[in-house]
Amino acid sequence: MPNLDETNRRLLLELQKNARRSNRELARTLRIADSTCLERVRSLQQSRGIAGYAAEVDLEAVESFRHFGLPLPEVLDVFVVTVTSDFQVLVAVQDPQRLEDFVLDRIAQYPSVADVHASLVYEHLRRQPVEILESTPSRRKPTPWIGS
Repeated sequence: MPNLDETNRRLLLELQKNARRSNRELARTLRIADSTCLERVRSLQQSRGIAGYAAEVDLEAVESFRHFGLPLPEVLDVFVVTVTSDFQVLVAVQDPQRLEDFVLDRIAQYPSVADVHASLVYEHLRRQPVEILESTPSRRKPTPWIGS
């Protein structure tokens, strides 16, 4: 671990607030010479005082996708999911070319979208009615729910 004098402590604190600042900005904030700042950052990196840098995700920007996607005329449903993606969007378009256009021109252009996977649905089957199951075992027969 490097020598953590007052300047190095302040340097680490400032880098944790915003590691993307230029060396010049950082030096001005700490009121030290640019060359001193650069040397201290290098020293902290080499001695593992700084183990790495990370990106902070703007969760509000990611969450705003649900409000962006749902009003689009091609969109039928927006699902918030887990696993490898945050959202699944069910769309209806006339043909594969229009799906490609929709994905490239609308979805992929949204600022917080990093990756898009598209799948074609050949057939949509829905089981009707859906039976509502009790959460605890019961002797009563479940009552089916019929949606309108």
